[in-house]
Amino acid sequence: MSGPRRRLIALAALALAFGACALAVVLGGAHNTDRGAYAALALAIGWGFTGTGLYVWTRRSASNLGPLMCAVGFAGLWKALTFSNDGAVFTIGSLGAVLIYALLVHLLLSFPSGRLESRLERGLVAIAYFNTTVLQLAGLVFTDPAKSGCAKCPGNALLIERSEAAHVIAAAQIDIAVAVLGAVVAVLYRHWRTGTPGQARAFTPVLAVGSVTFALLMTSLVVEQAEASSELARALTLALFASIACLPFAFLGGLLRARFSQAEAISSLVGRLGDGGGRGVLRDALAQALGDEDLQLAYWVPDQGVYVDAAGRPMRIDPPPPGKLATPIEHEGERIAAIVHAAELAEQPELVQTVGAAAALTLRNERLDAELRAKVAELQASRSRIVQAGYEQRRQLERDLHDGAQQRLMALGINLRLIRERIEREPEARELLDASLEELGEATSELRELARGIHPAVLTNRGLEAALKGLATRSPVPVRVLATPEDRLPLSIEAAVYFVVAEALTNAARYAQAQTVTVSVARRNGQIELEVSDDGVGGADADRGSGLRGLQDRVAALDGRMELRSADGEGTVVRARIPCG
Repeated sequence: MSGPRRRLIALAALALAFGACALAVVLGGAHNTDRGAYAALALAIGWGFTGTGLYVWTRRSASNLGPLMCAVGFAGLWKALTFSNDGAVFTIGSLGAVLIYALLVHLLLSFPSGRLESRLERGLVAIAYFNTTVLQLAGLVFTDPAKSGCAKCPGNALLIERSEAAHVIAAAQIDIAVAVLGAVVAVLYRHWRTGTPGQARAFTPVLAVGSVTFALLMTSLVVEQAEASSELARALTLALFASIACLPFAFLGGLLRARFSQAEAISSLVGRLGDGGGRGVLRDALAQALGDEDLQLAYWVPDQGVYVDAAGRPMRIDPPPPGKLATPIEHEGERIAAIVHAAELAEQPELVQTVGAAAALTLRNERLDAELRAKVAELQASRSRIVQAGYEQRRQLERDLHDGAQQRLMALGINLRLIRERIEREPEARELLDASLEELGEATSELRELARGIHPAVLTNRGLEAALKGLATRSPVPVRVLATPEDRLPLSIEAAVYFVVAEALTNAARYAQAQTVTVSVARRNGQIELEVSDDGVGGADADRGSGLRGLQDRVAALDGRMELRSADGEGTVVRARIPCG
């Protein structure tokens, strides 16, 4: 038999023995007019809370609910010692007579997780314990039971001196108790209203019985302070004890209702997953099962060592967003995902894990889809980086040609012209120099065109509008530039637009037999929309031309799309859309 199990059995045996002693004390009390009723209620409270507490303890060993319920049970039996005829036992019972109320406050505020979640809750519990221990002891040392309306009660072993301070402390205890109990009811009502559906189900019986108990307790305190009829006070006390005796079963009923709610949620989840559906069905099903509409799924990508969302975008869950918690889900020992849910669900960790386990296979399949999307996104980013690197290399090469070979050729041309001026009298040498200058001019022009083809300097220096107008000016076919963006665009996008237009104009001049070409570049809804159209013979096919196919790859690397429409006899239209946030 394990150690924890032996401890629970020993605790149960102790509760039985303590209950038997309390029963004997109550039945033998000379100052008790309702011995049978009080004896039955004392056992109902003591054994009821202890029995349900032990059951909860075995089912939820990590929670404080079980120990707290057992503590309430023992406090109820302790309270029964106030019916003893022995002065020492009577004093011990009086010392812990009201501790049960502080334990009830602690139990109710920590239900159903077993933890106090807020500073307000911890403060209320601290005040309740202070009121039922420190103030109780302080009042007891000034209280003489014989002079306080209990002529048959035994003497108070802790009495130092009978004083009016006892009445002052008792009044303070009642005022504090009424204030604390009112705040507790408000907190419980807020928990019931703002909790998840499963929590609301668990709270309903507890809130109902607890509200009745607190109402009876406050009424009893007010009646006691007003020194009203003893018959009324005795009836209220019996009703209060009966209500407290019902509380452990309200707690047990709430936990069982929560269990049934969890079973229904899992059954509904399995049913919805069985019906199939597209992306998002799993998230919606989990959100409904857990009662969290803002629930998110993070899929684990082992190759990259990160979590991603359904679209493959990296998702940070450590630390999780404010008010959220992340519960990892594993399948066959392999981490596959995490459920990012409301922090309140931390009170039901077994529900989150159970729901995650029920959806593990579907999560695994969706993880593979998300992993594929993440790899596609990484591939797109890699292509974009390659295009950017190529762009930078072309730009550097254009600069090297402009600052190197082109400048040297221009300097050589100047030197040749100076030599020509000095040999005016020699016709053959002059003709040779003229031919050399002509060849040099053609070489310089070809080099300038080569540099422009690699990367146009005007695009970097003056922007897209000037570069497109330069293309239009050099085109043998008349070109109208209808629109260009007013602001500068990212350099990689400007380069892509420029080369798409340049290739389209080249095709129009060489093959289309076009009379006019129109070019339009606009920025709309976070995209660059480019259109180049001509009135030529059409028939262009990207599959038969490496130029257009290369442009499609360039545009796709920027996460854009290029379309070609070129029916025979209807001209050619090239359209491209490139994201530009």
